Amino acid sequence: MDTWASINSGREAFATYLASLAPGDWDKQSLCANWTVKDVAAHMLVIPTIPKGKVFRAFVGSGFNLDKMNAKWIKQLTADLSPADIVAKTKSSASSRTLPPGLKLLGALNELAVHSEDIAQSVGKPFDLPTATYVACLDHLKVTQPVFGTKKRVAGLRLEATDADWSTGEGPKVSGPSKKLLMAMAGRPSAFAALTGDGVATLKSR
Repeated sequence: MDTWASINSGREAFATYLASLAPGDWDKQSLCANWTVKDVAAHMLVIPTIPKGKVFRAFVGSGFNLDKMNAKWIKQLTADLSPADIVAKTKSSASSRTLPPGLKLLGALNELAVHSEDIAQSVGKPFDLPTATYVACLDHLKVTQPVFGTKKRVAGLRLEATDADWSTGEGPKVSGPSKKLLMAMAGRPSAFAALTGDGVATLKSR
């Protein structure tokens, strides 16, 4: 899979999706604690629109605390940009190949996949990326510990996608659609209702 092409097309599709939201949708609580839909959409602009050096300086200025840095960016971006502005910038920056320091290419794809669903579930309007995108993110996230804590969360479990030829690990089974598996691995409780298997309770407890 051409990851950059997937990011580009995914961002373009997401810009179209954001343009379809009702005005009241932007103020709804997203799946991210303390973040509205507008907050998440603004946060998603950091990777493609903020220069790498500026992100690093902001990280240092936040005491190397990612949560504090993200909060500062969201406060600034949501103050400066209207929903229409966010839609326009999401579309115009779709082909950007900027990556913040330390973020892998698949990490950028994962941000798109997870955060777009954080928004879609909260407003009750589906947004789907290609299954291959979710599978690529599953492969990335299963060995990722920083930020998401996924490596420890899935340890000792066998995860299997029901819509793709993908599985990982050994132990009690957790099965479900690739997108739902990804969201559960990313720590989103709302995904567990779509999963089955004797390992679901363990995964949920983590």
